[in-house]
Amino acid sequence: MIRVVIADKNETMRIGMRTVFEKHSSNFAIWEASDRTSLLNKVASHECNLVVLEPLMCPGAGEALIRQVKRESPSVSVLIYSELDEKSHGVRAIRCGARGYVMKTSPAADLLAAAERVSSGRMHMSPALAEEVALSAWGDKSDSPHESLSEREKMVFSMLVCGWSIKHIASMLNVSNKTISTHKARALAKMRCKNLSELIQYAITKGLKEECEALCQAW
Repeated sequence: MIRVVIADKNETMRIGMRTVFEKHSSNFAIWEASDRTSLLNKVASHECNLVVLEPLMCPGAGEALIRQVKRESPSVSVLIYSELDEKSHGVRAIRCGARGYVMKTSPAADLLAAAERVSSGRMHMSPALAEEVALSAWGDKSDSPHESLSEREKMVFSMLVCGWSIKHIASMLNVSNKTISTHKARALAKMRCKNLSELIQYAITKGLKEECEALCQAW
């Protein structure tokens, strides 16, 4: 029996995933979680062996949540099921402890296959993501400085690219304006940009605009 927690703040998406699992197999016992607290409580109380997680459930803290699940429940496998592009976010998720990554645009059969593989302790990645993971182990990332951003810096970077002011970002993340200004300064330095205009141009040039918008829409 695969004991799985579906973790996504979107109720419709949770219902859809539950339907896929229950329609195609009786081998799943399913619980749902809509936020960090409910996810951690269910993992701890139901002896689950699989978490199907949308990192956008906790915008700006998805990677930290993966690490926390693995730290508190080492035997639980984490499968990322997300609308975020796997080539941009998959490598970081795998590094944080996830054992698989499936895009929400994939067929239902891919989700089922991934759940079965990951719950048994194996890895599940598309060929494209597997190549990115391999390259990241020894490849030169100097041409992609955004890869060096921390998760919070990446969140602030995305919000700035989407036109959010420092004051608005600080309000949404419940921190001070000074903290956001510090994150902005670090992002500018790491990405070798002089100002916000260059930061936005960087996002456009690297094809990151849609990903930035997806992160912001999660709020």
